[in-house]
This record gives sequence, structure tokens and C-alpha cells, in this order.
Amino acid sequence: MHRKTIFEKVAEKFHTTPEEVYAEMQRAIDAGFDNSDPKVQAEWRKVRVKGDRPTPEEVINYAVSALAAEQR
Repeated sequence: MHRKTIFEKVAEKFHTTPEEVYAEMQRAIDAGFDNSDPKVQAEWRKVRVKGDRPTPEEVINYAVSALAAEQR
């Protein structure tokens, strides 16, 4: 059984492709990551990143972890 990814679910809702959802998320992440505001940069430092900038998966994982921590 195939479990749909978050990218597939969002794509269905907005009548587009999972690839376009992923690309749009990456563009938004890149724009935020490039913001020079020190407060914004302090928030980005909280995200675990394997490469030189966050991926959609890394941002989603961070958001889920942060929400779970808030609810404890």
C-alpha cells in the first residue's frame, strides 16, 4: 500500500504536481533563509541542516518537532 507524502497531498488539494509543491517550498525556504535579519537567522540556526541550506523535509521535520515540544 502506498502512503501519500505530504507533497502529494498538497499537490492534490491545489491541483498541481508533488514536484511543483516541493520546488515552491524550496523557493520559499531559500527566500527566508537568505533574509539577513538577525532574528530570522537565529530561528534558522535551530533547524538541523545536512547541506548548505534547509530542504523542505528538514523544515517539515523541524516544524513537527517544535509543535510536539510545545504540546508537552
